[in-house]
Amino acid sequence: MPGNVYVFNLYSEQVNNLTVSGGPAGSIGGYATGSGAAPYTPASLAVPRAQYPSGSAAFVLGGNPVQVFWDSFCGLTTINIPSPGSGPVGLNDPLILLLAVNQATLLSTHGYVLASFPVSQVVGEALPIAEGLAVGSN
Repeated sequence: MPGNVYVFNLYSEQVNNLTVSGGPAGSIGGYATGSGAAPYTPASLAVPRAQYPSGSAAFVLGGNPVQVFWDSFCGLTTINIPSPGSGPVGLNDPLILLLAVNQATLLSTHGYVLASFPVSQVVGEALPIAEGLAVGSN
């Protein structure tokens, strides 16, 4: 069974809705402000990995359109999950995705940086379309 991608929100605002390939994955709290946890400790969400698209929120091999709805704006990016054998990661291995306002960084759990992806900020609503993402009219 494929592993998960653990998405960490590195921003102070809560992610109200994270969508992966058009499917709702959930929300992620903003980073800790010191009440019980060390300051700036990011909150996380486990999102499943899958070998093939299934219609629900899951990271599959290849490009995965991602929308991040923070309180103030929306972030748009495409996360490319490498094929097994093309690097130090297999299909069943968990991955880490560090999600910042302007960049997302994909890592293995062994500390290898697999790739970085730009995140575009959109004020207003982002709308999914068949091929990738489009920005709404707001």
